[in-house]
Amino acid sequence: MTILYGAAGSGRLLILSQVVLSLQLPFAVVPLVLFTADRSKMGALVAPRWMTALAAVAAALIIALNAKLLFDLAAG
Repeated sequence: MTILYGAAGSGRLLILSQVVLSLQLPFAVVPLVLFTADRSKMGALVAPRWMTALAAVAAALIIALNAKLLFDLAAG
């Protein structure tokens, strides 16, 4: 891609790819937190409540930062 877009264009494409990945992250994290907190699915390997709470806070932080990113992008 550097040949087509130059060094600056490659940097922009790299940043764009990271933004797309960050927007996809909640779609993986939220089901993972819910799955590992479900005793009927995990049995004895269910995550402790404190770990589920920390994971939920991390997931909420990721979602909030993505919302801010989208707001900043829309606001210009």
